[in-house]
Amino acid sequence: MATRKKNWAAAKIIGGLVLLVVAVVGLVYGAILREMERAELDYSQGNAESALQRYETVEQQLRSYGVIRFMPRQDRQNLLLNQARLLYALKRYDEAAERLERENELSGMTTDGRFFLLRGNIAFRKAASDYTESQQKDARVLEDALRGAEDNLRDSLRLTPQSWDAKYNYEFINYVRRMMNQNDDQNKVKILMENVRVKETQPQALPPDQAS
Repeated sequence: MATRKKNWAAAKIIGGLVLLVVAVVGLVYGAILREMERAELDYSQGNAESALQRYETVEQQLRSYGVIRFMPRQDRQNLLLNQARLLYALKRYDEAAERLERENELSGMTTDGRFFLLRGNIAFRKAASDYTESQQKDARVLEDALRGAEDNLRDSLRLTPQSWDAKYNYEFINYVRRMMNQNDDQNKVKILMENVRVKETQPQALPPDQAS
């Protein structure tokens, strides 16, 4: 009888400790989600730099706890995607691409079409920037860069066929590439690349939307 009482007491203590750990984890994670909401508020008020700093702080905390790999996938993807969107809006394209790559490092390969859409947009913007700043205007280099952007947008459409942004951008880039093969349209290509009209996924989508 005494042994049974001791086992019951030990079970109660262990159960209490488990509940305590769960409660602490819930409180910490709740605080992290609230910080992400504050980042969204900062952006909505026009403070992209502050929003980005908040997201980066959240990611650093999650990494320091060693739990970023185990957090709900949608929350993690929104955290990384929103950082990339802000960096893209700030024209820090290389950093934006690096944020997107972090999801691949954590999960292997993302199947979220939003990531491929933003990769395509980044590739296109870099191609347009390099082309307009280059004195030589090497069409072959431009076409290779556009092909990479087109591949990402094709993947985005495969994963999210309802995305009008991906559809518009894919068709626009495909149109530019077709013109590049027509000598009499080279001036038009130059005008398009110097006055880019590709449709953007606006960062006001920063409040996390549903992953497909």
